[in-house]
Amino acid sequence: MEKSAYLDAMGVTRWRSADAKGKPYLIIHDSDSDISQNQLVLAVLGLLDIDVADCDFDTEMVKGMQVVWDMRKLRVRPRVAWLVSTPLTALEVSHQAKRELWQQICQHNDKVAA
Repeated sequence: MEKSAYLDAMGVTRWRSADAKGKPYLIIHDSDSDISQNQLVLAVLGLLDIDVADCDFDTEMVKGMQVVWDMRKLRVRPRVAWLVSTPLTALEVSHQAKRELWQQICQHNDKVAA
């Protein structure tokens, strides 16, 4: 097993210099695959005016980061994400899930504009 994967599995955070600029946004998802270049993900981030380079993609919460989108199957409280949806694979085929996500994006953007 790779050392970093072992540390991740145990929930151990690694030391990093305070000078190193971290990514401010987090997208939480269930899959182990890289979803950062998925067209739907890029479109949603564009609607939120967030650059994908400013996002970190993980399967669980990371302390100190703003959760932009939580698309895990199992809902965990407290819900601190701007957007909450079904997992990406289900979202891509469900019109109802896309409609609900669109409503959340509009509500978030209205709140930011006010």
